[in-house]
Amino acid sequence: MSARSRPHLIPTTAAVVALGLGAPATALAVPAPEDCACGGAATRQAALPAPRPLTRPVDDSFHWDDAGIGAGGAIVLVLTGAGVTALVRRRREPDPPLPA
Repeated sequence: MSARSRPHLIPTTAAVVALGLGAPATALAVPAPEDCACGGAATRQAALPAPRPLTRPVDDSFHWDDAGIGAGGAIVLVLTGAGVTALVRRRREPDPPLPA
């Protein structure tokens, strides 16, 4: 990557970080009750009975589906890191001279 093409990296990185930090806040947005078509009736709930404790059978076996998800995530991270490294690393040959 030549020195002439680096100035775009800082604004691009800043834009990606800003979009990444702004996305979770918008994902949690909920309309105000008066904006609902129900006129806010959905916020009033009837009294619920006391919750009953749930019992589950204990399963001590190995969960292959969870292991597959974790391995897939690790592969994605490794490939992403390799791709970023390939894009960012410096070339070994010098840039050609600029025309006069």
